Amino acid sequence: MCTQQHNIYRKVRSALSYLMWAELLWLIFNWISPWKLWSDANTLIVCTLPWLILFFLIRYIKRKWEEEGNASIGCLYTSTWMTVPLIIALQLFYLWISPQFDKSNEIVYEDTHYRVTILYGFLATNTDFIRIDEVFGPFHREVYQSQRYGIDTKKLNSTTAIEAFLKQQKQ
Repeated sequence: MCTQQHNIYRKVRSALSYLMWAELLWLIFNWISPWKLWSDANTLIVCTLPWLILFFLIRYIKRKWEEEGNASIGCLYTSTWMTVPLIIALQLFYLWISPQFDKSNEIVYEDTHYRVTILYGFLATNTDFIRIDEVFGPFHREVYQSQRYGIDTKKLNSTTAIEAFLKQQKQ
């Protein structure tokens, strides 16, 4: 019975470990690569990665505390458990503020090659931005971003207009 529970625990621990490494690789890919993919995965990672790191950190500190019996490691173990309410509060704040950021984006034009998005100012900033992304299947890469003061986005209705706009902005 005890070995069966140990095997289940070991399988769950290895599955969580694989999930954590996959999420870390995803973050590194999104950080290094100019191409972005599937923003819903980023929301999932923001919600699960802190818990995975906290799980393995608590497990490591508990093992060290049992080996050495040091009081400072015991205090560190207690303080890591105290971060649980902080992570819950931060994730609730993120879930509250995340939909408000989604409402601040408006896709003006989209075809198979380009997507023009207006990013409206939020919170303290009242500056609107225009962003043009190059789209290749599920991937997208930012080609141009600038403040939107005198830009008439109604004119950006075709690929040639977008390319002309990009050429004009580069000059």
